[in-house]
Amino acid sequence: MINVEYRPESDLMDVVLTGKIQFAQMKEYCLNLLRGVSTPNCIRILEDASSAELQYDIDDAENLGSIIESELGQKLIVRHALIRRNPLDTAFGMIRVQSNSCDRYQLKVFSTPENGRHWLLNEN
Repeated sequence: MINVEYRPESDLMDVVLTGKIQFAQMKEYCLNLLRGVSTPNCIRILEDASSAELQYDIDDAENLGSIIESELGQKLIVRHALIRRNPLDTAFGMIRVQSNSCDRYQLKVFSTPENGRHWLLNEN
């Protein structure tokens, strides 16, 4: 299950992934994540998959980053913290970071939500 809660006062999206997550679910999530969001500020996404079992491969991980990049539009800037706990999911997160080609999409992998939230809310 993928649960998304948008907090407009801080332009922060809290995303919690639980259970088994297939690539098709992640793709749908990525395609819809930024729909209807308009802000002059940076959108911050805290995506916590520490209680999820991500069931996709290396190619799928690269595709997810490309999907979000294509959804940015002309003005939107996104800071995206990926919370990953197990080694394979962390590796897939790092692949997404390395395959990122858009300056307006800043992506980092963290092991705890606290560290991810700190990075998101502190620009420097």
